[in-house]
Amino acid sequence: MNNTELRQYLSENRNDEEKFSQALELLMSRKTESFKYPLPSEIEIEEIEAIFQAKLNQKQ
Repeated sequence: MNNTELRQYLSENRNDEEKFSQALELLMSRKTESFKYPLPSEIEIEEIEAIFQAKLNQKQ
């Protein structure tokens, strides 16, 4: 079951605590650590702008 199917399963079984718990645990175990950016006060404004621009370009 891929993540989309698992989310659908969660939606369909939201009232069944046992099934929901197991499916949510599985979904959360698949989550990978995402990159964490440093605090804005620790980097230059140009670098912050570049990060935002890169994210905006990904959405297009």
